[in-house]
Parts: sequence; structure tokens; C-alpha cells
Amino acid sequence: MSEGAVVGIVFGGLFLIALTIFLVLLPCNVFFGALFSGCYVSAFKLISMKLRKVNVSQIVSAYIMARKTHLGVTLFDLELISSSGGRPVRVVEGLNAANSAKLKFDLDFAKAVDISGRDLLEVVRECISPKTIELPLVTAVAQDNFEVNVKISLTLKVNLKNFLRGATEETISARAVEAVVTKIANTVRSSDIVSKPQLLDKAIFDAGVDEDCKYELLSADVILIDLGANRGLAIEKEQIERERILTSNQLEERRLTAVAVEQEMKAKEAEMKAREAENETEVPLALKQAIEEGKMKDVVDFYLMQNLQADTDMRRHMSNKQSVQQVGNDF
Repeated sequence: MSEGAVVGIVFGGLFLIALTIFLVLLPCNVFFGALFSGCYVSAFKLISMKLRKVNVSQIVSAYIMARKTHLGVTLFDLELISSSGGRPVRVVEGLNAANSAKLKFDLDFAKAVDISGRDLLEVVRECISPKTIELPLVTAVAQDNFEVNVKISLTLKVNLKNFLRGATEETISARAVEAVVTKIANTVRSSDIVSKPQLLDKAIFDAGVDEDCKYELLSADVILIDLGANRGLAIEKEQIERERILTSNQLEERRLTAVAVEQEMKAKEAEMKAREAENETEVPLALKQAIEEGKMKDVVDFYLMQNLQADTDMRRHMSNKQSVQQVGNDF
């Protein structure tokens, strides 16, 4: 075999190997899909994106859509969106929707919205059709102590200038609730609020609830308003109930004190009776000794002394009962 044939076989083999590698690396379905769509993408560009592990299919699909709608978005822009964690197809769809609605969305804004996790199409819908949110039922007390119950709905439109860095609708809701509560609290008569609910609308707008927010307040509408309970009467009833409980506790404390004094008197009386019984056991011995020593003539003198002692005990007992009764009357 000649030297030229050997060289030809070697080059042929290398070519087949290179072709095989090329076809393996090339996403053929994406390449031919772009080609037949009239949006040619270089095969080496596709291989390069595949080796960098970006989503080739999404990028090319978004590129085809952008080319057909004349958005002026390049393949490099879409690749940056994908490598940043964005969704190229959703970005292009959102830009197309914005152009159809004649909204001034640029690519940087669309990329930022998509990377932040928001759906660009949803933002476009909110720009076209304002969103409505309902505040929770607000209950506040006017200066005449009547409760006022209010339910308000807010209509919001996207503020593109502050959309990427502004506060959310939750902030607007909180500010609106604060404005309503403040207005009701500063109103002398609750009936004025009920008869003129537009005062609350004006209070919300005057408070600037949409300042530095993603949304602009278009309208604030009162959908429910009525009078509640008289908070002043409720407070008065609570005060009366507290005083009743306090008085009841004081009376109970006095009663317990009187019972304790009575028990103490009974204990002292029992103690005296025990001592008296103990003394009585010693009487026979003392009587015998007194007779033997001539200090007492006979038993008659002893019984006269007993009668005198009984009379003294009766008087003492009556005096103790009167003392306990007096203590009970004092409490």
C-alpha cells in the first residue's frame, strides 16, 4: 500500500472521529429547529452552550420567538438570563405582551422581574387590569365611645418606577388600616363617619399609603360601614363589676376574721374549763387539809364557797358572749 493511501486512510479516520464527536455534541433537534424556523444558530455556538451546561433548548426557543416578533433580543442576552437562573421563554413572552399593550418594558427591567421570581406576564396583566384587594374588617372607637366597623377595598395599579425596589401591597394595606383607625379615633361623633364614608377615602389618600411602593393607589372604596357597641357603657359595666367583686372580697375577709375571733374565744373558753376541771380534782384534798388545820369549820363553808365560784363563772361567761357578739357586729 502506497504512502498516499495510508495518509488518506488516517485523515479519513480522523475525519470520521471528528464528525462523530461533532454530531454527539451538537443538539441536532435544536439546530435543525432553528434552521427551519429561519433563525440560523451556529452549530459551534450550540456546542459551546451545551458544554457550558446552559439550557440550550429554552434559549434557542426564546431566540426564535424574539426574532419572529422583532424584539431585538440577542442570543447572548438570553444566555445571560438563563445562566442567572431566569426563564428566557417567559421573559420573551412577557416582552411581547408588554409591546402589544404598548407598555415601555426594557430588557433589563424584564430580566430583573424574572430573576426576582415574579411572572413577567402577570406584571403585564396587572399593568393592563388593576388589581383589587380588600382590607380586613377594621374596628375603631370614635371620641363619643361608639365603635365603627369598616371594610374597605383598594384598587392598585403597577408603578413601574418603583416596582423593583418598592414596598408590596401588604405595606399599602397596613398603612390604609392605620389611616382609617386614626381618622375614626379623631372624629368627635361616630355618626359623621357613618353618614360620610368618603371621609375615610380621603384620609387614606391624604396619608400617602402608596409612597415608595410597587403599586399606585387608584381608588379606595368603603364597601361596609356600621356602628358597633358603645364602648363607654361597656367600660362602665366592667368598672361596676370590679367594684362589686372588690366589695364582696372585703366582706368575705371580714366574715373570716370574725369567725377566727370566735374560734379563738371558744379555744380560750375550753382552756379555762380544762383548768377549772383540773382545779376541781384538787378540791377534796384541799378541803380535807383545811378542816384538819382548822381553817374551815365544816362542809357547809365549802358549799358556800362553791356557790360563790359558780356565780362568778356565770358572770364571766355572759361577759365573754357579749364580747364575741360585739366583735361580730363590728365586722
